[in-house]
Amino acid sequence: MLDRATTVSVAFTLNGAPASVTAPPFQPLSETLREGLRLTGTKVGCEAGDCGACTVLVDGRQACACLIPTAQVDGAWVETIEGDGPSELTRRLKDAFLAHGAAQCGICTPGMIMASVDYLSRAPVASRAGVEDALGGVLCRCTGYQKIIDAVLAVASGAQTALDDLTTEADRPMGARIARLDGRAKVDGTDLFGADAPPPDALWVRVIRSPHAAARFTLPDLKSFEAAYPGVRVLTARDVPGLNGFGIFPTIKDQPVFADGRVRFRGEAVAAFVGPREIVEAIPLTAFPVAYQVETGFSGLTRPLHEGTTAPALFDHLPDNVLTRGNLKRGDVAAGHAAGAITVSGAFQTSFVEHAYIEPEAGHAIKVGERYEVTACTQAPYMDLEETARVLGVAPDAVRIVPTACGGGFGGKLDVSIQPILAVAAAVTGQPVRIIYSRTESMASTTKRHPATIRATASADAQGQLTAFEFEGDFNTGAYASWGPTVANRVPVHATGPYRVPHVWNRTRAILTNDTPAGAFRGFGVPQAAIAHETLMDDLAERLGLDRWAIRRLNAICAGDTTPTGQVLEASAGLPECLDALKPAWDAALARVAAHNAAHDRVKRGVGVACMWYGCGNTSMSNPSKMRLTLDR
Repeated sequence: MLDRATTVSVAFTLNGAPASVTAPPFQPLSETLREGLRLTGTKVGCEAGDCGACTVLVDGRQACACLIPTAQVDGAWVETIEGDGPSELTRRLKDAFLAHGAAQCGICTPGMIMASVDYLSRAPVASRAGVEDALGGVLCRCTGYQKIIDAVLAVASGAQTALDDLTTEADRPMGARIARLDGRAKVDGTDLFGADAPPPDALWVRVIRSPHAAARFTLPDLKSFEAAYPGVRVLTARDVPGLNGFGIFPTIKDQPVFADGRVRFRGEAVAAFVGPREIVEAIPLTAFPVAYQVETGFSGLTRPLHEGTTAPALFDHLPDNVLTRGNLKRGDVAAGHAAGAITVSGAFQTSFVEHAYIEPEAGHAIKVGERYEVTACTQAPYMDLEETARVLGVAPDAVRIVPTACGGGFGGKLDVSIQPILAVAAAVTGQPVRIIYSRTESMASTTKRHPATIRATASADAQGQLTAFEFEGDFNTGAYASWGPTVANRVPVHATGPYRVPHVWNRTRAILTNDTPAGAFRGFGVPQAAIAHETLMDDLAERLGLDRWAIRRLNAICAGDTTPTGQVLEASAGLPECLDALKPAWDAALARVAAHNAAHDRVKRGVGVACMWYGCGNTSMSNPSKMRLTLDR
C-alpha cells in the first residue's frame, strides 16, 4: 500500500520547461503526471509495466511511467505526449499517425508515439523490424499495428504527411478520405477517457469484493467501523435506493450492485468505501467486519449436454441452472446424415477469454440540480441510463450518462460495471465521487467470452456437398445472465457457418455457474461455434480426398439461397467472391506444400535435405508461406 503521508519535493525538466512537485517518493510517475500535474495524455492501463500505455521519455529513453517512483526523476529530463519532442519528432509523429489512420480507440496512442520518438531519435536508419522491436513494449488491441508501423516509417523516411488529403469538403468525390473528427485529440493525447477529468474534490470509491465464489455472508452494524476511519462511508446493499439489481434484458435484473447476503462469484462486490483517497486506500481489508460462510460452488461445464446439471442451484427459480435454451431445426437431420457418404463428428471445448481492453473501467458521478450525471467509459450509454435510473429509483430523465472516449471495449463495456456503484455513492454522500478499477479488479469482476462445450456432427455426399449438420453446445454464462440469452439464441442461427445445409438441428444452453459472468465479446458465441464447423469442414475434405478450398467453395452460401432459419438471401452473399479472390494465394500455398513434400522425398532417397520451420509451430501447414527449405549439398 502506497504511503501517502510522507512526501518529498522533486524538481525536473518536463517537456523542456522546469517543473517541481511534492509527492510521496514512491508514488508512480504516471500518477504524479496525471493527478499532480494534470498531464492526462500519459495513460494508465495496467500499473505493472505490461501494456506500455504510460510510456514517456526519461532522459531520452522510453520508460513505463507506472514503474518509476516519482523521487527517481529528480533532476531528470521527462518528455510526455504534451511536448514537441526532439526536433519536433513528437509533432511529426502525431501528424503521421493521424494521416495513416494509426489511432483507433486512442488509449495506447500516446505511448506508441513516445516509444517511436525514442526509436527515431537513436536509429540512424529506420527499418520495419527496428520499429517493431521499439514498439514491442506498447500493446494495442485495435489496430493490428500495421498502420502504426507505416506511420513511423513515413516519418523516418522524411515523407510529408498527407494531411491535406483528409478533408470534410462537400465537393470531394465519393470514396475520398475525410478527416476523423476526434482524430487530432487521439494523437495529441487530449481525448478524455474515463479517468481523465474527475471533479477536483471528488471522493474516492474503493469496492470490496468477495474472495469466495460461493458463500453467504453477514455484516454487522458498520457505525463503529466508520468511526475508526473519519470521513469514510461504507456502502452496502441496504444503501441502494431503488432496485438492487441490473441486467441486459428487461425481465432479468439478476446481478446486484452490492451482494445482499450471498455472493455467486469470486470478485463480486459486497460493499464499497467512499472517502478521501489517502484514507480509503490505507484501510486494510482484514479490518472490514464481514463474515463468510463458504458454500459448494459450481465451476466450469464438464458434463455433456444430455446428462444435465446436478450442481447446487444459483437461483431458486432455476434449479437446473439452465438460464435459457436455443433451438433451430430445419428438415430431417437423421435423413440428411443417412444420405451422406461421409459423416464426421467432433467435441470441442473453449475457455474464458478476457477482452483485455487497455483502459480499465473508470469514471465519476455528481449530482447537478435534481439530476445525477455519471461519466464513464461505456459502449452503451442509453442502456446505462436505464439501469442506473432503476438502481436509484428515479425516472430516466433524472439521470444523464456522459460517455467518455472508450479505451477499447470489444463488447466488454456493453454491460454496466461502475455506473450503478458511482450513482449510489453520489446519491448517498451528496458529493462528487470517482472510481478507477485496477487491472486485476477489472479482470476479476467484468464479463468475459463465454466458455463453451460443443459437440457437432456433419455429413456430406461423395462430391462434398453438405447433407446435414447437427450441433449441441453448452455456454457457461457465469454467475449472472448478462448476454447469455443472446448467445444461446444466436449460436443456433450461425452454427452451420456460411454454408448451404439442407438438414440442420442446432441446440444450445446458457448455464449459470459460480464463475465470472460472461457477456458480449465480438460475435456473441459464434466464434466458438466456428471452431466446430470449420474443423468439420476440414475433416470432411480429408475423408473425401478434396481440397479444403474446394469443399468450402462448393458449399458457400450464395445469393438466392435459404439459410437454416428460412431467410432467403436476396441481396448478396459475398463468400463465393471472397474465396475466388483467395484462390491464387491458395494455389501458391499448395505449390509450396508440394515442394516441401518433394524435398522430404529427396531426404528419403539420401540426398540430405534439411527442413526448417519458422512460425508454424507444427507440420500442419496451417501457414505454408512460413516454410523454408535449406538444401545441404
